[in-house]
Order: sequence, then C-alpha cells, then structure tokens
Amino acid sequence: MRKLKGFTLIELLVVIAIIALLMAILMPALQRSRMQARNILCKSNLKSYGLVMRLYTADWDDGLPESYVGIYSWKTIDEATSLAGGWNPSVPGEYNLKPDGAYIPYLHDNVKSNICPIFQNVYREKWPERGKLGFTYSFNWWLNADKPIIPKITMVKHASRTFFAGEECIWQMNDENGNRINGAIFNDNSLCTFWSGDASLKWVQSFNPDDPPPYTDAFGEYHRVGIRKIHSAMRNGGECGGVSNTVCVDGHVEEVTPYDTLRYAIAIK
Repeated sequence: MRKLKGFTLIELLVVIAIIALLMAILMPALQRSRMQARNILCKSNLKSYGLVMRLYTADWDDGLPESYVGIYSWKTIDEATSLAGGWNPSVPGEYNLKPDGAYIPYLHDNVKSNICPIFQNVYREKWPERGKLGFTYSFNWWLNADKPIIPKITMVKHASRTFFAGEECIWQMNDENGNRINGAIFNDNSLCTFWSGDASLKWVQSFNPDDPPPYTDAFGEYHRVGIRKIHSAMRNGGECGGVSNTVCVDGHVEEVTPYDTLRYAIAIK
C-alpha cells in the first residue's frame, strides 16, 4: 500500500509566510480601493444635491430655503431637540425621524444621498455610543432665504466656485502652529463660514474671499487620505492633509480643503 506524503513543518511555515507577505502587500491597496469607492459614492450623493437645487429653484422662482431645513423641517428639528436635548447627525436615527425638509420631495426615494460612507466611519470613531446617522452634508449658509443674504440662486455671480452643499469638519481643527481653523464642529445642515444674527447682503460684501481662518465652520478632510490619518487628526485636533467634496451652484463636484471654506462660500464677489 502506497504511503501518502504530507507537508513538512518547514513547508507549512513557508506557505504561511508567503500568504502573510501577500496580505501585507495587498491590504493597503485594498484599503485605498475601498476609500476611492466611498469617495465616488460621496461625489454621486452631492451630484444629486446639485440636481435637487436646480429642481427646487425652478419651482420656487429661483428662491432658496433656509440652509438649516434642507433635510429636516424646523418642526422636526425643534421636536427632536426638545426630546434629545440637542441636535446632531445621529438624533434622526435615534428617534426614527423621517426627512421632511425642503429638498426631500425632490430626492424622492434617494434619501440615502444624505449619507457619506467615509464620514459615517469617522463619526462612529468619534462617538461610538451614538446610533446611525440621519445626515452628513451641510448647505451654504450664505445661500439663505432667512436673513436674507442671498435668497435667489440668480444672485450668484460665480456659480462654478460657490458651493451649494458640502462636508463640514467634525472636529475642532488646528494648523501645525496651533492656530484654530474652525470654531464649531458639524452638528446641523448649515455650514456658516461666519455667523451673525445681523447678516445681510451688505455684510457679506465686506468679506475678502482670501481671509485666513479661523472660520465659524470649515470644510473637513475625509478623502484622499487613509482612515487612520483621519482618526489620528481627529483625536489630536490637527490636520490630516485630506480633502472634502462639495457640489457647486453650477452642478459640478469639487474637492476642497478647509482653507477653501470662505473662498467657496462667498457667492457674489
């Protein structure tokens, strides 16, 4: 009877070592591919918002709603805030709130466009005790019918470099010299580059688009960089060298940095 020959211990160790080496080589590439796929999905979400803006303004004589209520109405926000003691991206999920804001009728069944997959990962790292998210994007506060600042989309002179919706930073960020970049973190659907209760069109005209930080709110850094660097920057309150996505008034999606916040917010210069 022929005796079968098995692998020796050395041969098994060699095979295991080769597999481990291949994993070490392939894992970073797989991680990059995953991040790139999520980035593409995020851009697709924002592209949808660009289309929604066109449909909404066509129905409302080029008018815009308040930036805060694009996804959830004031009624829903106020009721949820009284229950939760505050408003943040996870409150809608915790209280099973359905989006009912100004832009929702135009999104139809595509409400998943409210969520950036990379942002979701970062948010859970910062607040693991919180539930699923109800929104991850902010609208340009200066395109706002409330004040009024820029109540009609036709007042925007540079549509290709004025953001409509984008990704706000979720941590208080300092530059390498310890200087503050943003004063507040993402908690609602309005990205306020500089906030004022007395905001007006004349007030907006007083700003220089190249003014440096600090800003009230700022774009985040969620793309074109590894997730570990993002988590490290968030824990340390620093920068990670990434970019965020934003859709401009003309409908194209742009990659921006925190230092682009004011430049892309001013809509009439």
